[in-house]
This record gives sequence, C-alpha cells and structure tokens, in this order.
Amino acid sequence: MKRKVFGSLGAVIFSLFAYWQLNDLSQYGTDWWQGWLLTYGMTAVLCLITVFVSLSRWLYWFVAVLAVVHALMRATAIQFDDQILYNPDNPAGNETGGLIIVCLWLLILSFTVQKKTADAK
Repeated sequence: MKRKVFGSLGAVIFSLFAYWQLNDLSQYGTDWWQGWLLTYGMTAVLCLITVFVSLSRWLYWFVAVLAVVHALMRATAIQFDDQILYNPDNPAGNETGGLIIVCLWLLILSFTVQKKTADAK
C-alpha cells in the first residue's frame, strides 16, 4: 500500500517538476533544460512503474547514488558569494537541490518495497 501511495505521489510531483523545467527555458534561458526535463521525467516514470510493479531496492539505490554523484558535481559550480536558490545567474544551487530531492524520494521508495522472502520465490 505504501509503495502505491508514494509511487503515485512521486509520479505527480516529478511530473510537475518536469513541466516546470519548461519555465526555465522561457524565463531563464537555461542551457541544459532538456537534461532536467529528462531527469525529472524519468523519475516520474520510475515512480509510476512503482505503483504497478514492485521493483528491486537495488534499482532505487543505484539511481539515488547517480543523483547524489551528479548533485556533488553540480555543487562544485555553486557561487556561494551570491544568492544560492532561485537565482537565474547561479542555477547550480537549484539543480543540486533538485537532485537531492530525487535521491531522497528514491530512497523513500526503496523502503516501501517489500523484501522478497524465500517463500515468495
């Protein structure tokens, strides 16, 4: 039950995040908006799949690790002497935050998946 609730909620949230990336294109002229659209879109799809199928925890953890590694790489571009969040001239802060949200949500999903027991095989 938790898997379906968190999967559904995640699908809605990350679909909205993907949609809002179009705002970055029109408002800020973000160079790599397609990558963020893909990142959030794929997270939404993974959440939606989770509603119907119980995936391996390893898959969630693997994608969460990828998100953290990417977040660490983006964090190196943050200009700490300027406003970090909601600043079109310093996008690495928002991007790092978004990747951390992806990571945390995937970890939450991983703990909603039931472990497969020897009886269930």
